[in-house]
Amino acid sequence: MHSSCFSCGSTIQSQIKTLYGYDVCSSCEPTLGLYKDDTIRKHIASYEKKREGVPENPTYVQEVDYRLGAMEKTYILKRLKLLHIQNRLKVIEK
Repeated sequence: MHSSCFSCGSTIQSQIKTLYGYDVCSSCEPTLGLYKDDTIRKHIASYEKKREGVPENPTYVQEVDYRLGAMEKTYILKRLKLLHIQNRLKVIEK
């Protein structure tokens, strides 16, 4: 099965790679705004500095994990709602 870029739909296989489970073409990858290691290190340092004053604040790793979990929950809720609407449309249109 041929994959396509999740963003632009390109199907040029030589330009598509899987990035964290998503197919992305080489043209779209730079537009994702992925952080370089130096930026991530700056974020870690910023969170550690905040934790000096308030030790119960989350670490950067904890914050990233929390945000991913919250985003996944929101995604599932919205997907369930749309799948329900899609299902009801099939029933209503009969």
